[in-house]
Amino acid sequence: MSFESPPPPDSTLLRQRRVLQIAIVVLIVGAIAIAGFVPRIPLPVRLFVAATDLIAAAVLWLVLRQKFRL
Repeated sequence: MSFESPPPPDSTLLRQRRVLQIAIVVLIVGAIAIAGFVPRIPLPVRLFVAATDLIAAAVLWLVLRQKFRL
């Protein structure tokens, strides 16, 4: 006997996809803003934080691409 849960409704999937898309955009915009518009933080720290944001955005993009393959 298999007790698999039913797939989530389409509205839940669309909401999850939209949240991931918004998070990706926010991370990319944040990386650009930190790298270019925050002069009080030393340059190596700014570049490290921006790179970390871009890596996180890339990981979320991969999750989005694999989970919501159309």
